[in-house]
Amino acid sequence: MRAAAERVIVSRNMEADHVEFVDESTIRAIVLSVFEDLRTTLEELLPGARIEHVGATAVPGAVTKGDLDICVLVERNAFDGADRVLAEHYARNIGSDHTGSLSSFVVSSKPVPVGVQLVVREGEEDFFVRWRDLLPRSPEVLKNYNQIKRRWHGLAHGGYRVAKSEFIETTLRAARDAG
Repeated sequence: MRAAAERVIVSRNMEADHVEFVDESTIRAIVLSVFEDLRTTLEELLPGARIEHVGATAVPGAVTKGDLDICVLVERNAFDGADRVLAEHYARNIGSDHTGSLSSFVVSSKPVPVGVQLVVREGEEDFFVRWRDLLPRSPEVLKNYNQIKRRWHGLAHGGYRVAKSEFIETTLRAARDAG
């Protein structure tokens, strides 16, 4: 049997073949508690990294699967070392991309599913914080995002991920182009 830090597992959200959503307010307290606990741990493991609560549970009024997403931002020259450190402590999320500037991990020891996205600051995948910050500033974008999620409630997870990714990419591109 391999050690827990060496396991490669699929996050609990990816195990189901369909998605279910809740309003973030129903789980806010527990998610914030888990985030604060993990932020402390991650800051100890990766001094100098920027630790951000991202995803729907970071946005009041958002619809969520009830999980916590954390973005760990590091400089390009620190990425490989940070990736090794996180792999020693958490399982890789095989349901997510792994590139030279993005690694995803899952934390299964918490009362809510947790995803940790390690990204290079200003790298290709450094959009998590921008997306989180856009949602509360743009009620129309948040409304449309929630509608997409509600449409996928009870449906296939794979299709949901594609629809969500396309919406995020299109919306961030339009926001960038608008200046």
